[in-house]
Amino acid sequence: PKAYAQAIEDYKVRVPSAQPQDEWLAMKQKELDESAMDRKNRIKEEYEQKKTDEIEQIAREWAKREYFRKATSGDMPYSEEEYIKSVWERALFEGDLKYRMLHGQETDERKELAEFKVKQEKKKAMMLERAQASLNEALDEEDDLVKSGKDDE
Repeated sequence: PKAYAQAIEDYKVRVPSAQPQDEWLAMKQKELDESAMDRKNRIKEEYEQKKTDEIEQIAREWAKREYFRKATSGDMPYSEEEYIKSVWERALFEGDLKYRMLHGQETDERKELAEFKVKQEKKKAMMLERAQASLNEALDEEDDLVKSGKDDE
């Protein structure tokens, strides 16, 4: 029993009891960790926003160059803004490619352009299908009106 009591006393000396300042330090450390996480998230968001802005700027420049190239080579039926809207997806692709090239990331221009064109063709085909379906639906409705004699003419 004496050795046990001595061991308990030694333990109390070696491991001090919790103090109020310990709680305060733990709270401050938690605040620092949270602010570090917030700071890291904010920096990441700022980086992503800056990257997006730079890609869009490069894309706009590419689209303007394409517009002027086509406008000087022949008759351009669109205004500059209309043309930029019509080629915006391609411009963003070109902007992203250029951004990655400028920042030393690996790019395979030909392969990526081929993949992009395949995606665009699929998208165009799907949009054409939808347009045809809605046109057929509208024509069917008009045929139904004509057959029933409720034509507005």
